[in-house]
Amino acid sequence: MWLETLLSEKFYDACETHHDVRKNEKNIFCLDCCVGICPHCLTPHGSHRLLQIRRYVYHDVIRVGDAEKLMDCSYVQSYTTNSAKVVFLNPRLQTRACRNSSNSCISCHRALQDPYFFCSIYCKVSLSLSSLSLYIYIYTSVCVVFSC
Repeated sequence: MWLETLLSEKFYDACETHHDVRKNEKNIFCLDCCVGICPHCLTPHGSHRLLQIRRYVYHDVIRVGDAEKLMDCSYVQSYTTNSAKVVFLNPRLQTRACRNSSNSCISCHRALQDPYFFCSIYCKVSLSLSSLSLYIYIYTSVCVVFSC
């Protein structure tokens, strides 16, 4: 699935194909091929759906407008950088325990502003997948008992 690959890809590392060329950081994700690419790799992906990966405080982000075309980003905290709203792909490490925070990420407990529930796409997806797994487990258990 493309989302799993997107969230596990190491962006802004040097492209293995173009390791000897300048500006070879992987900062584009090809949704059709499920691979991170650098700007020099664009030619064979010209007709594919591409997602620009950006950096904000040394972490990978995508524009909210781009993300909303692909997934539900509601309740994921967004930030503004270069006049564009962005969301983090993955949770950021917490350097210290959050104090006096009335709201935190449901998944990783990072301090958030109201009315958000998630600090990143990863946290929202991981919670959704665990909820789905629980639902499937309960459903199959009920089906076994009641012969669905």
